[in-house]
Amino acid sequence: MDFEKLNITGRKIIVGIDFGTTYSGVAWAETQRPDRRVAITVWPISKANPEGESSDKVPTKLRYNGNDLEWGFSVPVNAPSEEVIEWFKLDLDPSLQTMGTAVTSAATRGGRNVDKLVTDYISALGDHLMYTLREKLGEGVVKDTALEFVVTVPAIWSDLAKDKTRQACQRAAGLSATKSPIHLISEPEAAAIYALHGLDPHGLQVGDSFVICDAGGGTVDLISYTITNLKPILEVQEATPGTGALCGSTFLNMRFSKFLKAKLGKAEGFDDEVLADAMERFEKTVKRQFTLSARDDDTYTIPVGGLATNKELGISRGRYALKASDLRVIFEPVVQEVIKLVKDQITSSKVPIKAVLLVGGFGASNYLKERLRGSIDAAISIMQPPNAWLAVVQGAVMKGLAQNSPDTLTMVRVQNRKARKHYGTEWRVRYDEKTHGHLRHKKHWCGLDGCWKVYAMEWFIKRGDAVSENEPFFTNFVWTGPVTQGRIKKIKMDIYADRTVRDAPMARDENVAMLCHVEADVSHIPENLLQRRKGTDGQWYYELNCKIEAVYLSASTQYTLLYNGQRYNSVTAEYV
Repeated sequence: MDFEKLNITGRKIIVGIDFGTTYSGVAWAETQRPDRRVAITVWPISKANPEGESSDKVPTKLRYNGNDLEWGFSVPVNAPSEEVIEWFKLDLDPSLQTMGTAVTSAATRGGRNVDKLVTDYISALGDHLMYTLREKLGEGVVKDTALEFVVTVPAIWSDLAKDKTRQACQRAAGLSATKSPIHLISEPEAAAIYALHGLDPHGLQVGDSFVICDAGGGTVDLISYTITNLKPILEVQEATPGTGALCGSTFLNMRFSKFLKAKLGKAEGFDDEVLADAMERFEKTVKRQFTLSARDDDTYTIPVGGLATNKELGISRGRYALKASDLRVIFEPVVQEVIKLVKDQITSSKVPIKAVLLVGGFGASNYLKERLRGSIDAAISIMQPPNAWLAVVQGAVMKGLAQNSPDTLTMVRVQNRKARKHYGTEWRVRYDEKTHGHLRHKKHWCGLDGCWKVYAMEWFIKRGDAVSENEPFFTNFVWTGPVTQGRIKKIKMDIYADRTVRDAPMARDENVAMLCHVEADVSHIPENLLQRRKGTDGQWYYELNCKIEAVYLSASTQYTLLYNGQRYNSVTAEYV
């Protein structure tokens, strides 16, 4: 469903879902009161206690305990590590390169299907959302009010991974029962909408450009925007296609875990439970306190209950003294990866960058901010918006609200985005020796037109082109088929993408990958409306002059077939 055509009448609840690698967040607002955005901050610790734990976000963890599904805070901290499934979001896009670490989440280890894990987790989130809405607004209001979901996805993900997320949400019990529309928005775009709104006054002027770096648990997503308008609505457009990598704070946790096992793994009494308690302290406290100004011999307390006092190992009364110098070694490779991404983004934007906005859980790290400060041009300011951990989910709600009531003046609008790759399709064209000489071996005879033809790419969008939600791209094409083979029931089209940094090639090669199959059902078009033409070979052929309309939204694409002046929304796109 298109963001542009949301219905504007009636009361509606907009729900933002930030399904994260390590933590997930949910926020909502009513269209009647768009200024009151509410993040869910109370989470279940058991079926009996749905309001047991206060936190801005909930851990993205699952455990299948007999017939019970434990999720978030209801997964016991001391549960055996092989039973706890985490980081499974990363399995949705196996094509991404990780930060020199093989992320085999428990999802893949347990042989469980990642689509099921995501569906089960989002179902649990949805159930808790409905419980919370009923508590806050009352049963009647929730029953009679339409819901709409805006789900965030990493910008660097493949279209397949984004589509899998949408499908998991459509299957998730709590969401599917409401039959509500589900929209996708890219995480850095959602973060930018919130950050610019939250940083007002941010000191940025029309024409200024900035980089937004959304550093989360698993992914770090970057994108640059140029401000095109400040009043009445803050409008921005992308300055360069987004970039990113898997180098979020999850990798700090992995490095800390590895460090601790190497240091204390041989000590008597060291087990999964000790490690789990230590990890929790690292995650909730140490990681967030660590700063660049820490002296090498400063120490941070890590609980290691049950381990005997051992001065040599640095253990005293069940506490391990973690040195700042060791923390630096744990942090540096991950931080350097983020710094490199930011520097590359600044260089590739080809416009002067005024500021870097750091958001996301890892984006709130003081150490990361200070290291970045020392690594980039001093004239570029570095900003951390308040409550950066909730930036993505809050931005998702704001996006949904803005699309429902376009006159909401507190919103940020993204006018244009930059295409991240070449998009196109492959058609038969008349063979021309001058143009297609290198494809000579692939030419074939066409009975309809009585000439040699060859398959060539038609690119409807090139990498770096400005794409807007308001301006669709059209591709004209002719669909032919011999009448003797029976009437045409389906028009099929393969969409290809080339994500390499090069000019779009004339013909398909090994770098041009299938993106999705688009299929339009034309069986309901009366036979007499299907155009025909007699070929040079004396045979009759169907010849349908069609158009495909493609609209590129924040994190998804919508295809519509146009034939004989009619729009056919029955186009299904299946991503590969």
